Amino acid sequence: MQKLFLSASLVFFGVMSAQTEKGSFFISGKTNLGFTSNTIKYKAQGQTFDGSKTNTFTISPNAGYFIVDNLALGLALDYKTSTTKIKAGTEIESPYDPTFTNGTKEKQTTLSIIPNVTYFFSEGKTRPYLNTGVGFANTKNKNNYTMYNSSGDILFSSSETKNDGFVWTANGGLIFLITENIALDLGLGYTNYSFKNDGIKTSSSAFGANAGISVFLK
Repeated sequence: MQKLFLSASLVFFGVMSAQTEKGSFFISGKTNLGFTSNTIKYKAQGQTFDGSKTNTFTISPNAGYFIVDNLALGLALDYKTSTTKIKAGTEIESPYDPTFTNGTKEKQTTLSIIPNVTYFFSEGKTRPYLNTGVGFANTKNKNNYTMYNSSGDILFSSSETKNDGFVWTANGGLIFLITENIALDLGLGYTNYSFKNDGIKTSSSAFGANAGISVFLK
C-alpha cells in the first residue's frame, strides 16, 4: 500500500523541477491577459433603452532573475485601459423615468512599472509561490462629450487629466509544470493604486484571479 501511495504521489506531483536556482530567469511569471465587455440595457413602458457599454483590456507581463535559489527579483509592467460609451439620447437614469441625454465617451488608461520579489516553495511539478511589489503608476482620464447649442447645432467638448502615483501588489498562486521550462500559472492578486491631485488623495484597489504561462530559463 505504501508503494502504491508513493507511486501515485510521483504521478501527481511529478519529478520535474523548474529551474529556480541562482542565476536562472523566468518570464511572464505573473502574466494575465484579459478583455471584458459589459453592456447595460433597460426596458420600461414597452420601450428598450441602451445604458452604458464598458470595454476593459488588461495585460501584465513580468520577468525575474533568481539572486538565490527560489528567490527572484523582477520587474512587472501593468497596462489597463477601460472605455465607457453612452449613446447620444439613450442614457436613462431610471428604468421608470427615462431621461434622454447627450452622448459621452470616457477612457481611463493606467500604466504601472512595479519592481517586485517572488519566492517559490518546495520542489516538484506543483509549486506554490508568493509575490509582492511596489512601484509607480500613471493614469490618464479622457472624456468626450456631445453637446447641443440653443440652435440645435452639435458641439463637442473634451477634457483630459493625468495623475502620477504609487502602486503596490500582493500575489500568490501555484505553478503547474508542463515541461521542465514551461508552467501553467494560476493565482490570486491584490493591487492598490493611490494618487494625489489638487490636494485630494484618491485610492483604488482591485482583487481578482489571474492565469498565464511562465517560462523558466537557465
